[in-house]
Amino acid sequence: MYNTYWNLREQPFQNVTDPRFAYLSDQHHEVLARFIYLITGQKLGGVLTGPYGVGKSMVLELLAQKIRSNGLSRYLCVGILPGESLGLARQLLSFIGQPQPISDMTTMIEIVRSICHDPKAAFQHTVLAIDDAHLIKDHAIYDFLHMLTNISVLGRDLTPHYSAFTLILSGHMGLTANLAPFESLCQRFQLIWNLEPLTENQTSEYIRHRIQKAGGDIRIIEEAALQAIYQASYGLPRMINNLCDVALMLGCAARVSKVGKDLIQQAAHEGVAPVVKPAPQQGI
Repeated sequence: MYNTYWNLREQPFQNVTDPRFAYLSDQHHEVLARFIYLITGQKLGGVLTGPYGVGKSMVLELLAQKIRSNGLSRYLCVGILPGESLGLARQLLSFIGQPQPISDMTTMIEIVRSICHDPKAAFQHTVLAIDDAHLIKDHAIYDFLHMLTNISVLGRDLTPHYSAFTLILSGHMGLTANLAPFESLCQRFQLIWNLEPLTENQTSEYIRHRIQKAGGDIRIIEEAALQAIYQASYGLPRMINNLCDVALMLGCAARVSKVGKDLIQQAAHEGVAPVVKPAPQQGI
């Protein structure tokens, strides 16, 4: 462990979704504001895409914190498994307090609809977020999500008061291509946002931010090293974390006072898998 050597309280570059270390650029503030608008307005849904390692899961976690803090909606985030349409339905039933065996999606939809149409049940607006949604291969899941968007909560006058669910699908950029054949479902998504990698300047800010949050001196990584990190990582936070983590370990072993460009190059060569530069996304 290099924490003591670099005077850190904890490791700053762990690849875990820890909101304490979240770095918010302008695009992060914007995407959070837009998704919060969707949710507070009880809209039908939105899509978040981006290359692997760009920080989509962190955005979902920050969004979850915002939702839970205002108490107006419930939030459920699930990771999808290919072919697990019934598994998704059962998770949702359990989350809304209706754990029961089901053998088909139609039964599940009817259970939810009956609850939402009962004014005495006072069904709370629910956000269903699906991470790694690009892994969805079963068309039944898309049909299930489509049916969820058709369910409204009825008031005491038995008229629709608001949509029961807001859907958020998050995944690799291929998600938009997967969704394209489902035109009616796509029309229900009022926001499609592609999260871009960090710029060179943002990459430097990101690194310093995480070091500072861990109690360290932001000057332990030299300017030339910061530039080398951006060039090797293409601004992808997961790759930035990997490079910095390995470089700090190498620097500790070499007993250097600062991490220079040479250590970043060594880390990229020895400890970090190569990365393919993210391709621009085509919208739907």
